[in-house]
Amino acid sequence: NQDLRSFLGTKYTKVPMMHRLGVYRHYEDMENMVQVLELGLWEGKASMVLLLPFHVESLARLDRLLTPDRVEKWLEKLNSTSMALSLPRTKISSMVNLQKQLAALGLVDAWNETSADFSATSSLGQGKLHLGAVLHWTSLELAPESGSKDGMHEDEDVQKPKIFYADHSFIILVRDSSTGALLMIGL
Repeated sequence: NQDLRSFLGTKYTKVPMMHRLGVYRHYEDMENMVQVLELGLWEGKASMVLLLPFHVESLARLDRLLTPDRVEKWLEKLNSTSMALSLPRTKISSMVNLQKQLAALGLVDAWNETSADFSATSSLGQGKLHLGAVLHWTSLELAPESGSKDGMHEDEDVQKPKIFYADHSFIILVRDSSTGALLMIGL
């Protein structure tokens, strides 16, 4: 179910908040004052990890904590826990030009008009072709789903649930389940 609730980002706004009871993988890092919650995506092929500070704060502190080792330790400590979730319904999207990152990996000639030649990949017959841009577009929507697939276990017996009430800024990580590769980070 959902209703309008206050959410504090850079200012207070009213947002549709979704509520669910169920058994989810969860960990509370008392030292770093952050809750870690994992939700399955796409029938277990990926997972979404939410990092919620205990208190309303800028995400700069939490962003500094995000090292591969720390994230891996958080994931190792997740336990199936009865949870009462409240999450804002939202859509996150971003587009990034990957030229700088690809050049750092050694792909430099592909951008050069004189040395690049991708003409074999085109039927236009326009002579030499080069890359102008490589863009990566990502979108993720937090919205109510029908059914309880993807790691949502609403039909299980929920006893004394812990609260995960995301009414302030948090970080979202999306990971591939088979490789552990990080697919997306959202704030």
